[in-house]
Amino acid sequence: MGEEMKRRPAVSHGHGVRDVRGLDRAAWVELAKGAVVDLVEAEFAVPHAELEARLWERVWEEPGSGRRASFFPHILSEAVRGLTAEEQIQTWEHPTKGGVTTELIIPGNVDGRWTYIERVIRRKAMLYARFLRWSKTEFGPAGEAVVRASLTDAMHRGFVPITPGFGEVATLGTASVRGPLDSGAWMLVNDPVARLPVPHAILFEIKNRRLTLYPRHAEVHQLLYKAAHFQQELPGQRIVPVLICRRAHKWLFWMAKDLGFIVHDTKKQYLTLPDKTDPRLLEEVRAGLALDDLQLVSSTSQPRIHNLFLEVLPAQARAVAERWAQAGSTLLKHYQTMRDDRLKPWTRTEALADLRADAALALDAAGVPADEQILAWALEEDTDAPEGY
Repeated sequence: MGEEMKRRPAVSHGHGVRDVRGLDRAAWVELAKGAVVDLVEAEFAVPHAELEARLWERVWEEPGSGRRASFFPHILSEAVRGLTAEEQIQTWEHPTKGGVTTELIIPGNVDGRWTYIERVIRRKAMLYARFLRWSKTEFGPAGEAVVRASLTDAMHRGFVPITPGFGEVATLGTASVRGPLDSGAWMLVNDPVARLPVPHAILFEIKNRRLTLYPRHAEVHQLLYKAAHFQQELPGQRIVPVLICRRAHKWLFWMAKDLGFIVHDTKKQYLTLPDKTDPRLLEEVRAGLALDDLQLVSSTSQPRIHNLFLEVLPAQARAVAERWAQAGSTLLKHYQTMRDDRLKPWTRTEALADLRADAALALDAAGVPADEQILAWALEEDTDAPEGY
């Protein structure tokens, strides 16, 4: 079917009100440049995680005009590179006493204010180094613990563990994968034709990271490769791949709808704290770096994910599994390429465009109507794929 006949959502580069809607990419970048300069001049030193927290996850208001916007991460990355080239900002590496070297964005011109800026750098570097140390050991297990506990709470809705405790899944029936999935569950879904319950394998990857996930990221394709391998080895099995992450860009949701998987962004980053850690240290990181979504998992704080297990999966599992079997699972060779996190950015851009082209063929072959195909989730030009997002 002709590309012009397929539905294309409007591609935007941020969220905004008043005079922000309808801006093209270049205008979004220029607007983001102003926001970044305002932020750096106000804070004097910001790690990239704080920059995204303040300008993507919160709403920025342009001084004087009242225009309000939040900027997608790829636009912020492009703005930062442009401002660095113009010497309006600079990147500063600061080694901390704990042996962690942090990278901060500071003003390009520090004349007459270096003493104060240096003091801010030391404070921000200390907070960010603390966050980085926790990220190496405390985030992954915390995210998995929340998902497994949530699944356990949802067992009354028909979820049954594939492995004890909803643990890692490396084998499904007679098939196995190298490198297990983070969790898995059996779920009985009624077949409307046979009027009988059919077991669906719900396969989870949990990415409790700061990164906002896009269709190009290797983390996405690690899940899809494993799920596609299981589907090809077990063609009669109903499979629903589920990616749970902190934040996902809307293009990833479009991709999931086309290919047949589910993305759930928690808007939270779960963490545990090392033994005997003063909880006030976490509050300092939250407040000092604007990381409001850090959520502690402990004996007294036990967050759960409810909507995904009690509403989304019961409502969508059957249709998602069908689309995955017909289209998404047939693209294994593309996932195999893109799951490699060592790919250069331009190579990854080309690989994503190839995936999109074959996805269009797979959707047509599966009989998916043109007006139900999105296919606007692949960035096809290197200029649309800034390094670092």
